[in-house]
Amino acid sequence: MINSRIGPIFVRILFLVTLPLINIIHTALNNYRGNVNILRTYIDNIIPFEKIFIVPYLLWFFYFVSILVYFAIVDKKYYFRLLFSILVGNLLCFVVYYFYPTTVPRPDVIGNDILSYLVKLTYKSDNPFNCFPSVHVLNALLASMYLFNYNKKIAVRSFSVIAFVLITLSTLFVKQHYILDAVASSIIGVSMYVVFTSDYIWSTLYMKRMLYFFIPGLAKKDYAKVD
Repeated sequence: MINSRIGPIFVRILFLVTLPLINIIHTALNNYRGNVNILRTYIDNIIPFEKIFIVPYLLWFFYFVSILVYFAIVDKKYYFRLLFSILVGNLLCFVVYYFYPTTVPRPDVIGNDILSYLVKLTYKSDNPFNCFPSVHVLNALLASMYLFNYNKKIAVRSFSVIAFVLITLSTLFVKQHYILDAVASSIIGVSMYVVFTSDYIWSTLYMKRMLYFFIPGLAKKDYAKVD
């Protein structure tokens, strides 16, 4: 009985490999290609650099992936809807990166403490391009909205909101993004949420065919009828 449940969960979790695969596109675009835009606003100018925010910034990946794993275990429908929301949303961001490259000038990081080290490591491993829209904000928003809608417990909902706010603020305070980056990704995130949580859209023939292509057998069984 237990093995019959673990097998499908393991298969669903395997689909997380799509995240590093599409990140190849992100890495390819995250380079200087000339004529980069700086979308700094007045508010961005008065937001100080605060290295303490590198903590929620780096916890971002663990946050949204752990929610994906959670849904892979407890609700396969929510899992695939969240995963597709993230994948399509990220691909839309990549299209913008290609046609409208942006950058965020970074401050000098002074100090040898652990927080300074983490900021320097982040800057070194992530070029200052691919800023508008923010994938950080997009993925955190989608994970938080799905979790907020699925779990009715006040503690869980509060956690999802606080996590999203902290991750969004972290992108601004460690000078990885500007406010317009967060606004643009929030618009994409809400749009993806509306599209991929719509039972009407999931029940269309086109969506079913796409699911059959990416998830043969499993998708047909799980989505032939909308719950």
